Amino acid sequence: MRRNYFVKLVRYMKNVYHLQHGLNKLSDGRANPTYSTGQVILPVLFGFLLRIKSFNEQSFMSQHLLCT
Repeated sequence: MRRNYFVKLVRYMKNVYHLQHGLNKLSDGRANPTYSTGQVILPVLFGFLLRIKSFNEQSFMSQHLLCT
C-alpha cells in the first residue's frame, strides 16, 4: 500500500502542480554544480511531504519501494 501511495503522490504532483517544470527553473549561486538545484530540492520535498524522519529512511524507501 505504501508504494502505491508514493507513486500516486508523485503522479499527482507532476500533473497538478507541474513540479518538474518549476524545479527546473530553480537556481542558486554555485559555480559548476554536480547536481542541479532541482535534484537537491526534490528528495527534501518528498521527505517533508511523506514525513520521513531521516535521509537514510528515505534512501531505503526509494531503493526498496520504487525498484520492486
